[in-house]
Amino acid sequence: MSTMNIPDVQAPYRNGERLGALLPLLEVSETLLSEVEIERLYELILEIVERETGADVVSLMLLDEKKQELCVEAAVGLPKAVIGSAKAKIGEGISGWVIENGEPLLLTDDAPVEPSVREAMHREDVASALCVPLKIKGRIIGVLNASKTTPDSPFRDHDLELLSVLAGQVAIAIENSRIHEATKNRTSQLAALNELGRVVISTLDLDEVLRLAMLGINEIVRAEAGSLLLFDETTNELVFRMSLHGDVRQTAPLKLQVGQGIAGWVVKEGEPVLVPEVSADPRHYREASEKFGLECRSVLCVPLVIKDHIIGAIELVNKLDGEFTHEDLELLNSMAATVAVALENARLYTELAEFTRELEKSQIQLVRAEKLAATGKLAASLAHEINNPLQAIHNCLHLVTHKPSLDESRRQDYLSMAQEEVQRLIDLVQRILDFYRPSTESVAPVDIQAILDDVLSLAGKRIQHAQVVVHRHATSRLPLVNGLSSLLKQVFLNIIINAVEAMPEGGDLYIDTVWDDKRGEASISFTDTGEGIPVSDLANIFDPFHTTKARGTGLGLSISHGIVERHGGRIEVKSEVGEGSTFTVRLPADSRGAG
Repeated sequence: MSTMNIPDVQAPYRNGERLGALLPLLEVSETLLSEVEIERLYELILEIVERETGADVVSLMLLDEKKQELCVEAAVGLPKAVIGSAKAKIGEGISGWVIENGEPLLLTDDAPVEPSVREAMHREDVASALCVPLKIKGRIIGVLNASKTTPDSPFRDHDLELLSVLAGQVAIAIENSRIHEATKNRTSQLAALNELGRVVISTLDLDEVLRLAMLGINEIVRAEAGSLLLFDETTNELVFRMSLHGDVRQTAPLKLQVGQGIAGWVVKEGEPVLVPEVSADPRHYREASEKFGLECRSVLCVPLVIKDHIIGAIELVNKLDGEFTHEDLELLNSMAATVAVALENARLYTELAEFTRELEKSQIQLVRAEKLAATGKLAASLAHEINNPLQAIHNCLHLVTHKPSLDESRRQDYLSMAQEEVQRLIDLVQRILDFYRPSTESVAPVDIQAILDDVLSLAGKRIQHAQVVVHRHATSRLPLVNGLSSLLKQVFLNIIINAVEAMPEGGDLYIDTVWDDKRGEASISFTDTGEGIPVSDLANIFDPFHTTKARGTGLGLSISHGIVERHGGRIEVKSEVGEGSTFTVRLPADSRGAG
C-alpha cells in the first residue's frame, strides 16, 4: 500500500501529552477530509489505523440500513475474497454488538464482555481487538475494526481512545466522500438525461426514437435488457414496440392486456415500480421472459405519461452491476418523461405526414375533377368544333368515292382538304388530352403568352358561342415565369370560363399582361363586363365549395388560388355588381431571362 506523510498521532498519547496530540490529529483529519475519491479514502483510513494502532488486521465495515447488516468495504490483513462479501447482522459478533449498542469496544483476554462477544473473539482467533462505531450527526454508518493475533502487546485504553477520535474524522470523511460521489453521479445523470433528450428529439421517425431511447436508457441505468411498450387504445393492449438485449434489437410478437404482467400493472395503476425479486412477485409474466430468452431476476418499470394520459411503459430487466435502486427508479422516471414527449412529437409528425399525403391525394383528385368540370363546360363548343371537320371530311370523301368523273387533280384537292381536317381533329384532341391528363412535367420557366394562346384556342368555340369578344393587350416585355404549364393553363381556363358564364348575354373580355418592374412580377388580368360579384361574397370567393352559381362545386377558384400560391404568387379580385369583375393573377418572374 502506498504511504503518505501522515503525522504520528500515537506518540504523544504514549507519553501522556494529550495536548501535544491535537496538532497531529488535526493534520490527520485534514488529510482524510481532503480526499473525496472513495477508494483512495479507504486506503488512507486503513493505512492510518494500521500504523497508529500497530494492528495486524484492520477492516472498515459499513451499514446497509435496508438489510440491517454490516459489510466489509475495505480491509488489511484479510483475504481479498472477504471484501464486499463478509457480512454481519446487527447484534451478531463483535461489530454487530458495537452497532447495536452504539459504543466502542476494547477486547483483551481479561476484559469483561458478554459471552457471545467473547465467543466471536475466540472464533476469529483474536488476541485483542478494537471496534468503534462510525457516527455522523448521531447516525451510525459503520464500524472501524482493529485486531491483533498475538497476546504479547494487547490494545489498551489509550488505543481505544485514539481509534474513537479517528473514527469521528473517518465518519465525516466517508460522508463527505459519499456526498461528493452522489453529486458527481447526479451531475453525470443530468448530463446523461440532457444527452438522451438531445438524441431522442433529433429525429421524428417513430422507430428511430424508440431505438435511440432504449439504447440511451440501457446505457445510463446499466440494465441487461429493456423494452418499450406502447398502449394501443383500439385493442386495449400493450405492444412491445422496441426490445433491446444489450445493443441487439429483439423482436417477439408479444402483447399484454392492461393489468397483465408488471408492465401491464404499471400502465393500469399509473405508478412506477421496482421489483428486486421477480420470482417472488405474482405480477411477473414468465412468457415474456421466455420469449426474449431472459432469466429475469429484477425489474424496473415506469409509465410513459403525456398530459396525464398513459401511452405506454418502459421496463428494464436485471442491473448489470449490483441491484436496481430507488435512485435508478427516479432516474428512469425522469428519462421516461423525456422519451414520452419525443414519442408524442414523433406520433404527431407521423399523423401530420399521413394527413398531408392524404390531403395531397385529395387535392390531386380535386384538380382532376375540376379539369373534368372545365372540359364539361366546353363540351358543347368542342362538339361543334369536332363536328365541323368531321362534316368536311365526310363531304370530301363522299365526292372522291361517288364522283368518278372528277379529274385526278380535283380528287387530290379533296383528299388534301380531308387530311387537313383530320389534322385539325388530332390537334384538338391532343389539346384536350394535354389539359386533362396528370402532369409529369417539372417546374421550369414558361411563357405566359404561349399558355394564354393555348387556353384561348381550347376555349375559342365556347367564347364564340357565348358571343364574347376577347381583347388582348400584352406588354412588350414579359419575363418567363417558373411554374408548371399544365396547372397554369387550368387556372387561366377556369377564370376565362367563369368570365364567359358571368356574361350570359355576351360581352367583352379584356386580357392584359403587364410586367411590374418594381415588384418583379408578371400580372395577368381578366376583366369581364358581366354581372359582377356582391360585396358579401367577395371575402369568401376563394373558399372551397363557396359558389354564387346555381350549378357547380365552388372548387374551381379555390383550386386555382391554391395553384397560384404554390407558384409563389397570388390572385386578386375586384368587382362591382352590374359592372363586371377583374381577376388578376400575379406570378414572380424567373430570374434567368425574359420571354
